[in-house]
Amino acid sequence: MDLWNGEALVDTPEVTEFLYEQLGREPSLAALTEIEYQPRTTNEIGMIFRAAWGPTGEPVVLKLNATAIELDWMLEVSQRAPGLVPQVYASGRRLGDADVGWLVLRRVPHHLDAGSHADWRKLMLAAARFQQVASDIDEPTYAPIDAAFFEWCMPEAIRAGCPGPAAEVLARLHQDLSWVDEHSARVRCHGDVYFGNALSEVPGGPVLLIDPTPRTSNWAWDAAYAQMLSGKEGTPRLVPLLAEARRSLGLPIGDPSALDRLETILLAWSSMLWWAIKPNRRADPWFAMQARWNVERLATRACLPVRVAR
Repeated sequence: MDLWNGEALVDTPEVTEFLYEQLGREPSLAALTEIEYQPRTTNEIGMIFRAAWGPTGEPVVLKLNATAIELDWMLEVSQRAPGLVPQVYASGRRLGDADVGWLVLRRVPHHLDAGSHADWRKLMLAAARFQQVASDIDEPTYAPIDAAFFEWCMPEAIRAGCPGPAAEVLARLHQDLSWVDEHSARVRCHGDVYFGNALSEVPGGPVLLIDPTPRTSNWAWDAAYAQMLSGKEGTPRLVPLLAEARRSLGLPIGDPSALDRLETILLAWSSMLWWAIKPNRRADPWFAMQARWNVERLATRACLPVRVAR
């Protein structure tokens, strides 16, 4: 049986039934009761089951098709910072006869409010804490946010009609990237910070992050990424909020006077990324207007020379 469509598990009754059978063959999952499949509502690559953890009766989530990197990072972060990700009850790289990674996580019931400035601030604090914890984790990551990453997505954005002088942003990529790298050292980021990956135990409570896609990038990339993926009318500027969160943790942000330029560059790059890979976002008037403004703002800003060490 073919379980995959590309990287995603096939969402058919036959595959679901097969995976149910494999659950019964995995000794580490014998503690699960009340297992219930949750139909997908997005184009996720994984498959979710709700269940109860038998020894305690606590509600949990079983995620199938977790990658090896996600497994390693969730385990590491949960051990080092228990209040930053949901508790990990069990995990594995195979499910019975299937080569499928899996995680059993405490079920966290509450999503954040994208209209709440307080929730955005909490999300940026969680992103900063993840960066802080990640600095001591020596596990593989996904490809970095570097020139190759943008040379892949920016031409796609241009072909898809990204508004504003997008070709000029691509043309100056290497000069802007050199300035960004000079401004502050790269760090390990969560890599997929947005409201869909942020939960809380109680309304208004601390944020727990899920689905890490750890990458090496400038620290502010998590904020620019979230701004253009989850942002809407009234969303606050997230790069300054992430800078504030990092400062509160004693983490560096580079030259504070250069923060506006850093934000300008990263928001233009994030706009082109999401224009390229998330077509349904283009229909959002706020996003289309913001993408144009971000691209124009960078393209009309003079490139700064990079200092050469002597």
